[in-house]
Amino acid sequence: MKELAQGSNIPILDSLRAFAALSVCLFHFVCTTTGYITTEWVLAVFSVGKYGVQLFFVISGFVIPWAMFNAGFTFPYFFKFLLKRLARLEPPYVFSIVIALTILFLREKLLGSHNDHLEVSFKQVILHFGYLIPFFEGYKWLNQVYWTLAIEFQYYFFIALLFIPLIRARMLYRIIIYITIIALSFIGSDKFLPYWLPIFLLGVILFLYKSKLIINKEYYTVTALILIFCIYKYSVTSVLYTMIPIVSILFFSDLKIKGLNFFGKMSYSIYLIHPLIGASFINILSHSVNSFIGKIFVICSGIVITLISSYIMYLIVEKPSKKLSSSINYKKINKEIR
Repeated sequence: MKELAQGSNIPILDSLRAFAALSVCLFHFVCTTTGYITTEWVLAVFSVGKYGVQLFFVISGFVIPWAMFNAGFTFPYFFKFLLKRLARLEPPYVFSIVIALTILFLREKLLGSHNDHLEVSFKQVILHFGYLIPFFEGYKWLNQVYWTLAIEFQYYFFIALLFIPLIRARMLYRIIIYITIIALSFIGSDKFLPYWLPIFLLGVILFLYKSKLIINKEYYTVTALILIFCIYKYSVTSVLYTMIPIVSILFFSDLKIKGLNFFGKMSYSIYLIHPLIGASFINILSHSVNSFIGKIFVICSGIVITLISSYIMYLIVEKPSKKLSSSINYKKINKEIR
């Protein structure tokens, strides 16, 4: 098993992010884009891509407390921690909202496509900036992936509050925390964090183990029990996907897959932009290209356009936001993993 040095970079994380983002991208392009693909076996194969979301949740469960631990986080840094996360995530998010609004405007003004279902109100847009859409009935996200960002944002509050108890508590108290987290997952719908807490917890416990804050017995026993619970609560396929980052970080943390690492660095941009640029492109061509080979070409073209657009977005928005987030430190001598 690969030991992780404190404060070290973890190469496999970028590959995992790329895999998760591309999985979700392919799922949306093949399975949810205007019913373009109807072949059952193709839909079955690519439908598993939706579990890339859970993969992201496990990664966040691990990497956020790992970064906090290496950066010397303590509770007085609570608001600085939130500021760091906002500096990292908000600029690309806001940029993608502008793209979404622009596409809706162009669809109506240039293509003459009007749909009451797609009408946008000022309040709806404002609610996006606090990730508040789930808390208000009758309002929908402008982008179908934004709901996961709301879950992530709720998780930041959660981990910031529980971080110190988790790393300092004795085993008995940690077990009480684990049980409480599992119990919370029965509260509310999948629009809110509690439903997904067991998935995040798998990453959090992995952080505790790799940081040598818990012993082997506690890690493997608790992880096994959570995985069994996740089979009951979610599905076997979901659990298999959540095991990908766990096994990768445990045994292949130094693995560098050049192509995936490259896309992993801009995975957030890919995740945000693919339902906007790529899906719009596919929707436009889907009305005139109906052969099986033609459909493959259209979807592949949508992927290429998505990757090009994502790279541009990464250079002009996401990369600067990473730099801005990195400039916000808890302690000058520590460097955060990001």
